Amino acid sequence: MITATGLGSGLDISGLVTQLVAAERAGSDLQLSRQTAKLKSKFSALGALKGSLSSFQSSLSGLNNVSNYTKKTASSSATNELTVTADSNAVDNSYSIEISQLAAQHSLASTTFADSDSTEIGTGTITIRFGNTDYDSGSDTYNSFTLNPESSVGVIEIDSSNNTLAGVMNAINQANIGVKASIINDGSGFRLLLASEATGLENSLEISVTDDDANNNDSSGLSVLSFNAAATHLQQTKAAQNSLFTVNGLAVSATSNTVDSVISGLTIVLKEASNTAIDVSVQADTSAVTDGVNSFITGYNQFINTTNTLSRYDAENDTPSALLGDFTLRSISGQISNIIRGAVDGLDGSVSSLSELGITTKSDGTLSLDSTKLNNALANNAEEVAQIFAAIGKPEDENISFNSAAADTIAGNYAVEITTLATKGAYTAAAVLPDFGGGGTLLIDSNNDNFSIEIDGVNSGVITLTPGTYTSGEALADEIQVRINSASTLKDVSLSVAVTYDSISDSFIITSNTIGSFSKVNILSVDINTSTELGFSISSGVDGVDVAGRIGGVAAIGIGDVLTADAGTDAEGLSLLISGTTIGSRGNVNFTRGLANQIDILMQQVLDEEGSLETRIDSFKSRLDDVTERKEQLEIRWAIVEERYRTQFNALDRLLAQLSSTSTYLEEQFDNFLDPYTGR
Repeated sequence: MITATGLGSGLDISGLVTQLVAAERAGSDLQLSRQTAKLKSKFSALGALKGSLSSFQSSLSGLNNVSNYTKKTASSSATNELTVTADSNAVDNSYSIEISQLAAQHSLASTTFADSDSTEIGTGTITIRFGNTDYDSGSDTYNSFTLNPESSVGVIEIDSSNNTLAGVMNAINQANIGVKASIINDGSGFRLLLASEATGLENSLEISVTDDDANNNDSSGLSVLSFNAAATHLQQTKAAQNSLFTVNGLAVSATSNTVDSVISGLTIVLKEASNTAIDVSVQADTSAVTDGVNSFITGYNQFINTTNTLSRYDAENDTPSALLGDFTLRSISGQISNIIRGAVDGLDGSVSSLSELGITTKSDGTLSLDSTKLNNALANNAEEVAQIFAAIGKPEDENISFNSAAADTIAGNYAVEITTLATKGAYTAAAVLPDFGGGGTLLIDSNNDNFSIEIDGVNSGVITLTPGTYTSGEALADEIQVRINSASTLKDVSLSVAVTYDSISDSFIITSNTIGSFSKVNILSVDINTSTELGFSISSGVDGVDVAGRIGGVAAIGIGDVLTADAGTDAEGLSLLISGTTIGSRGNVNFTRGLANQIDILMQQVLDEEGSLETRIDSFKSRLDDVTERKEQLEIRWAIVEERYRTQFNALDRLLAQLSSTSTYLEEQFDNFLDPYTGR
């Protein structure tokens, strides 16, 4: 429907209505616009404040990381021959290293086969063990094999589905036991090549076969893959060897070319045997701390600049910023300022405040850095610099290590008392072993080679020992340890044991490698003679216990070898790693909370979703939503008012039109009326 207004009166009714409504709503629109602008300004300013606080908190990460303060750097004068890295345990020093031999892997090759895919080898079981092999390849003399107790045993089943050269190769590789298999065509035929993944004498290969043809040592069937004291049908193509080098003239041998146990804190990678002196230097690496300090200063200065912008007054234009006089901004800024300008409680060294590190406040409130002063402090007092910034606990007892602290841990000195040391679960077998030292021996065969064990609640499944005559209790203990630790159910959950032979009582002790009350060793089943000959019987060992003691005079919570102060105490959350053998008083732990850590905790509280800042931001958002809703309601109201005015004016317009029409009619009638006297 098309409505034309003003036709009767000639007035611009649409324009009049629009102007009239605009005049009426001008006051409320102005009020809402001003309110919206003010709320948006506050909302945006608080958002900017939140952003600057979040960025400032991020800038603290480098200073809160305790490991940054103890970093070391190491260099090599010949990186083509040797590279080196250092951890925090390294001592500043210099070394001269000469490499005469690199560690090598043990490699064995089979005889030739006409085909790798169709020629059948035989069926049965291949058992691969790792250890030190005494073998003379020139005379093909296999003198002895000493099992590596830290290794695993691989058992590979070969049946009609994989009894070709290629099938055996795939089965060994898929077993993932530390041996790589490949097939080489040497021109005369195909050969299976086996190589230990690990280098070193103690990682050479012993390969035994249980052949389905009932002869495990002949040169037919699966036995052709044997390499042990009874049969050497594989050819040794490369002997395992250790790396040989000297450190400041001292001869060293290692199983690997990556050596981390010779010089404390250093990992040395041997790359070439040159027999030339290589200089290695170790020194403190302060770059992470200086980067952290610069990041902290940049983050703080950006925060100050943001707060200055948000709270300044433009006198020239008489315009206040959005957060001028704002309580939230003043409160947060004041708390940060108090931390920055304060000293760290509990420090007794020469460094206790930022100014002593060369960090000072300028007239505009921002920070500046004297790099020379910082570098001197790091060179002379790195530990004290760490306490200025990070949360650190310093135990007096060298066998106690600071683990962590909670946000509620209060800085202070806390006495540590240990009432119970953590232990590992262990099973002690009966003293039935022969006197190995006196020449005794023990035959392991099908009557006493099986048992099952439970470690920390996980069933190992059946453990089968390598048959043979054992003349050493240590050698049999190593065999038991390797077999248990090779159980897939235990390896899958990273559980392992240590097995020792007690020559005094002629018995075995099996100890879980975990510590605390979850540490358990139980024998679940034994073979027919395992109990009488090995001393194993179906029974439970002695469970491990958790550390127990007090921190700050209050009973703490022990889990494994970690003791943590309980909630509700000043030391709440202070966590310590307890080692050593001493019961009773173990000295004090001085816990200090550095400035960066204090600010970080404050930022966590301020930026929390339920914190005061977020609550205010949510409040302004809610108020903006309310204003928007009021605007929408007013728009509806003014639309109704406009429609009413339009209806009324249109009615008036129609009335005027009618009156105009009547007036015209009357004029016409008067014009047509004749004068009776004149006839006109």
